[in-house]
Amino acid sequence: MTERDESKLEGRIRIVFMEELSLASADAASFEIKSRRSRPPRHAGRALWAPLGGVVAIAAVVAGLVLAQAREAAVSGPSPSATQSAAASLTVLPTATVPPSLSTATPTTADATLRYDDGIPKVWDGQPVIRWDRALAMRATAKDATPVLVGAWLNVPVGVFSCPNDPGPDPSAPDSWVRRGGCQFNYVSADAGATPTPQSGVTTFRFYQGNLATGPAIMRIHIHDPRATECGHQRSICDDMIVVDDVLWTGDAATAPHPLTVADVIAATRAASPASGLRAPASDVWGCGASATDGLMMCPPMTPGVQYASPIAGAAVLPSSEALTRALPTLQPGVAGAVQPSAVDWTEGGSFGSWDYRRLVVDNVMILVRTSVGHPSGSDVQFLQMLVAALKSQEAASGTAP
Repeated sequence: MTERDESKLEGRIRIVFMEELSLASADAASFEIKSRRSRPPRHAGRALWAPLGGVVAIAAVVAGLVLAQAREAAVSGPSPSATQSAAASLTVLPTATVPPSLSTATPTTADATLRYDDGIPKVWDGQPVIRWDRALAMRATAKDATPVLVGAWLNVPVGVFSCPNDPGPDPSAPDSWVRRGGCQFNYVSADAGATPTPQSGVTTFRFYQGNLATGPAIMRIHIHDPRATECGHQRSICDDMIVVDDVLWTGDAATAPHPLTVADVIAATRAASPASGLRAPASDVWGCGASATDGLMMCPPMTPGVQYASPIAGAAVLPSSEALTRALPTLQPGVAGAVQPSAVDWTEGGSFGSWDYRRLVVDNVMILVRTSVGHPSGSDVQFLQMLVAALKSQEAASGTAP
């Protein structure tokens, strides 16, 4: 065994030991993780996930929109009567804010190879990083508020959503962390593309002061927060909730989307349809309906009253093909899947025509394509084939083809 092999073996043994020690600390408080509560939020470079930025989900009643009407407005403009009648149950999330400049902090050289299968480091700043399922299990075992580092995937929604009525705070517990209604968004997934954990009564970002962004994260969390007394008669629920203190790391090259990157998707869609106009994820890119759990949303500009210039309506880029399969398990990849009735996300009609919006899956990307209503026409199928070929060609040109 070489010196390098011995070093790797020693490192792995150390990580296993540290992980178990970290779990034991939840019961016995025998392992102290360095506290950084007095420091501002710290982040590490996420070149591709950060542009989505963060949002704080707040409920707001919006007059003049419902999601279907917003899509129609992009073609023929809104109907005044519909505008006046649809008001009560819409929530707008503010456009995502771009996170502050990210630091260049990364795992040490020795720890850089010690990662989970999805690229999230097993160690951060010398401390073990457990995964989300183990953090959830700690709610039943933790004895105190000892902080723990946890790796997970964040799904931060933006745009317009139809929400149930939000009655506001419970008068008997006005400061409770448990929400009664409105949009209760899911933020945290154990694995990219997996069903997110409901936030209400389980997790709170109430005391986190930074921005959130879709993508991988290492968070410092704790349970049994003494501020649970704010929750009144719901104190026991708040006491068992996972409290997010900080987001310490938000991805690097190991967690970047592959085999297709955002740049690959832009290049391929423009090759298939020069007028496609897909934009990279940014604070103002939302509303085209191309969504998938833990996916980066890409949309073309939407101009009310102007006919669509391209059959490409949007795209969602996930970190891996496996993540996309988890997010959209019923969709068959390729053209054969896109022509199936199950691939139709919705059907739209307007003054300029009617379309089915079909989801085309290629590796780690879902492209939203407009086709004729019902069975796709021959020209629809030809376009889907050309789009798949362009995406595959881009993979080969980038050297990322599997």
